[in-house]
Amino acid sequence: MEGTLIPVKSLHGHTKWVQELIFSKNMDELKIISTSSDETVRIWDAGTGKQVGEPLLGHAAGTGGIAISTDGTKILSGGDDGKIIMWSAETRAIIRIIKPRISGGRLRITSLSISPDDKTFACASYDGTCKVWDSETGELLFDFDDHQNMIWTVAYSPSGVKIASGSFDHTIRIRNTHTGERLTQPLLHADVVHSIVWSPDSRQLISACQDGQIYFWSAPTGTQLGSPLQAHLGEINCMAISPSGSLLASASSDHTARLWNTVTRQPFGRVLQHNDMVHTVAFSPGGQFVATGGKEGIIFLWDISQEGAVATDAVSVSLLHAAPIPHLVGDVEQPWSISGSLAGSLRPSISASDVPSDGAQGMSSLPIAPAGLVDSEVPPISSSSTPTRDAFQGAGQVASPHGTVPVPAPPSSRSFLKRLFSKSDTDVASPEHSKPRKSTFFYKLLHRKRGGTERRDDPDDAQTN
Repeated sequence: MEGTLIPVKSLHGHTKWVQELIFSKNMDELKIISTSSDETVRIWDAGTGKQVGEPLLGHAAGTGGIAISTDGTKILSGGDDGKIIMWSAETRAIIRIIKPRISGGRLRITSLSISPDDKTFACASYDGTCKVWDSETGELLFDFDDHQNMIWTVAYSPSGVKIASGSFDHTIRIRNTHTGERLTQPLLHADVVHSIVWSPDSRQLISACQDGQIYFWSAPTGTQLGSPLQAHLGEINCMAISPSGSLLASASSDHTARLWNTVTRQPFGRVLQHNDMVHTVAFSPGGQFVATGGKEGIIFLWDISQEGAVATDAVSVSLLHAAPIPHLVGDVEQPWSISGSLAGSLRPSISASDVPSDGAQGMSSLPIAPAGLVDSEVPPISSSSTPTRDAFQGAGQVASPHGTVPVPAPPSSRSFLKRLFSKSDTDVASPEHSKPRKSTFFYKLLHRKRGGTERRDDPDDAQTN
């Protein structure tokens, strides 16, 4: 059996879901920034595992989207209260609050992305729009409104020339960041698009869906590269790509995060096992560490520097239901870092220049397939490597490094939200459509909070644009 990796650190402080994570890039010490359903933004020292200062408070509902400027001086957070808050990373003071105005109700910010030159940033939202703002002035530059349902994810390309948005309408739209012009036809998926990452050279796009599949695309043409990879048995909530582009990480509601070799599209290393849904995943700047978080409210830090290729190409039930995470021996009141073997010694602190383990040499090209290859030119994932849901029905027991553990029936790949959507809610837009259609159920979602908790509105305050 493939087995599970043991986290080297757990970060405790959030009282509800951990929604998103990012690593800071240009601070003296390696830090993690997190958002949560508990309405806070928190900054953590990755070396000590301790929270740095008090939580950042300013949202009146759960926080979701998070982004940090390339120069590391500004943090952006988005919330279920519809606010986008820009914070000073140094002083932790609020620089600016933006609250976009929409028709039909309050705006929930689902995703944020800052351009590589730090001049603009984009937000995705429940109203089916993606808005682009001037970072310096807070002025709305333009918005995209041709998705047919809510937008869950948005990401600038590393080149800064393109921006991609993924939606509940099963599509990705790629646009020019300066003009808003759509550059390709919509990229069609079989299910809701939850996450998007770009290759370091901006020529390829990777997307993850609610049905547990990962898609690979040519960014210039919008052509799908090979068959989708069945990566999880539950929905994929988030993906991250290593700095070199050689590894992909996926976080799922099946209680696991997994690593993938982007060249072979095969599993890499051991499973990152949680005891509940995993909602977010991020690579450290050097690629040595991966951070994950989810429904448990705990952030786990994993050292993947000694991981390697796995002799399997299947997602097995034993991997998706491995033993619960044991008490972490590394949870001690002292700075630490891991060197040598996975059982290596503890030593003081981790610097922001942690050594890459995935062959990172700066922003190199992602070698999954040359841009322009069509489906027939990339070997599809074999049917034997794609698990069927019939093979995993019911409960049972599996062996693990921690003994025999019960295996619950695997989660359905279609979430409760998806089952409630009617066909009319998820029809794919044709290129001619310019305005998203809204359903009654869609607007009801505006009053729900991620994680199933009750939404709380904030007091009325000034709105812009």
